[in-house]
Amino acid sequence: MQYTYGGTPADVLTDSAGNVIPDHPVLVRVAGTGQQVTALYESDGTTPIAELRSDPATSDRPGAIRAFRVADVAEIEYEYTGESGRPVRRSRTGREVPAEALATAGAALPEPATAAAAGDALPLGTNGQAVPERLASAAAVSPWSALEAAPAPRWVAHRGGSLLAPENTIEAMRSAVALNADAIEIDVYKVADGGLFVMHDTTVDRTSNLSGATSQLTTPGALRGRIDAGAWFANSWPNDLRVPLFADVLAEIGNTVPIIVHCNNAGSGQAAVDEIRRQELDDSVLVMAWTEAELTAARAAGIPTLLLDEDGILPSQTHAQLLASGTGYLGVDYRKTSNATIQAAAAAGLRVCVYTVNRRTDYAKLPKDDSVWAVISDDPWYVRGTAPMRSSSLFGAQTFFHGMVGIADAGDYRGFFQQTGGTSYFGLDASGTAMASNGGYASVLQGYAGPLPETCTIDFDYVLDVADYATASLHFTLTVDDAQYDEDATGTSARANGYNVLVRSNGTIDLYRNTGGTATRIGTLATAAITAGTAQHLRIRLTATQITVTRTNIAAPNALTVTDSTYRTGLYPHLGVRDTKTRWANLAITP
Repeated sequence: MQYTYGGTPADVLTDSAGNVIPDHPVLVRVAGTGQQVTALYESDGTTPIAELRSDPATSDRPGAIRAFRVADVAEIEYEYTGESGRPVRRSRTGREVPAEALATAGAALPEPATAAAAGDALPLGTNGQAVPERLASAAAVSPWSALEAAPAPRWVAHRGGSLLAPENTIEAMRSAVALNADAIEIDVYKVADGGLFVMHDTTVDRTSNLSGATSQLTTPGALRGRIDAGAWFANSWPNDLRVPLFADVLAEIGNTVPIIVHCNNAGSGQAAVDEIRRQELDDSVLVMAWTEAELTAARAAGIPTLLLDEDGILPSQTHAQLLASGTGYLGVDYRKTSNATIQAAAAAGLRVCVYTVNRRTDYAKLPKDDSVWAVISDDPWYVRGTAPMRSSSLFGAQTFFHGMVGIADAGDYRGFFQQTGGTSYFGLDASGTAMASNGGYASVLQGYAGPLPETCTIDFDYVLDVADYATASLHFTLTVDDAQYDEDATGTSARANGYNVLVRSNGTIDLYRNTGGTATRIGTLATAAITAGTAQHLRIRLTATQITVTRTNIAAPNALTVTDSTYRTGLYPHLGVRDTKTRWANLAITP
């Protein structure tokens, strides 16, 4: 292959920064068209840099040098085969980018149907500037542009999908990417020495082994800490996950999925933009904050911004004024706003993002006219319905699965996992003083198993390890839709319609029907007392007219049958405890 400069053959070719291109086969491309390069110019558009031609006698491969513009170039990039035989790419700065990164950035994306002409541009970032080293062809679409083009609503993994993995960890980000989240939301704090790391709370105590105000940490101080996920997320997780820096997250998932960056304290907005620009990810992110002061830097950089406002009724400006300020997105709490407010904001031109929706029944109440631009959820795969119903539990994974949502009054507590004698258990502990603030009651939705068929049999093994008194109980609850069920609370917002099966330590089985927030006992049976720590089995059979509850591992009397057909459609199962420590295994649903 012959290289020419200004029409004169040359043994050595340099780029605009004076870096020598080694004497290896060079692939030449302008704007990803595969066309032969005719001329490249310095950024002034008049001084030639080089004239490169593929010699058809020695190579029929297209080129791989790209410029921001064919006739108005800010930077050249090129690819060649290095001494080791592996493809290497260098930018004007001479920095090598591995071939894997090139492929990840979209090198294999299809090329445009028409050839590039003078003045054609590579894809631009949201700030209007050409994006170096990230996009391999003029047909490539930036992550945020791709999200914009997606149908409503888009689904955002809140804190990386915090019902499935410990919030704001690299592990959560990797999980969300692997599960094809539309976008990922993370939280960032600026610390005392100007560094930026990923955490949600104003203090570090809840999720890490550190203590004190988040903003008073330093970068080395954050790095010495660990996310003790085994203490607060699930006992089966390790306690030594890294506290990620913001730069770590961008390096891990940047340009692979759109990222919503929630800037939580003063100065974090500017610090986030600085790092976003440094990693050339302007086209991959949105900056979100409660105050417009933290959006100023992103607005100036042309990066999309979102203002959080719980009820969506802006206190000091109109929707049109917010748009005019440079912010095109509005984040609202679905519990504190109205559908009319969402629709009004969308009609004004704002893209409305609704948070934090973790149950299908809550999503069902939102407008379905595309006024909800995005839904932010701790488990978007479950809420949107792309996590299919299962006919059996996955307790063997020893971590939470789709649709395992706790109740509000239990805080973040959703139970524990245990392996005993080759059996995988999920458990809840409300014995002793645990859950005292909620009357000793806790429960967790098993959303992956719903909605149940109208006629079916539900089987599971259980072990009641500790009971505070003879009538303390384990619960199997069926609710219409996946709404919250809290036995210790009253009212329709806490006690969804459906049925509740109680198996008490003394062996009594009670069946309740819940209607309008009121529980009515519709059947009871005294069976043999349960021996603590022993494996038991329960079977619940639903037919069109009856409900039968059977302790299959004991002699008669062992079955309670009640005639009742009030609720059959759209039932979801929950596992719960009252003043007991109980664990379940092998939950299965059959016709």
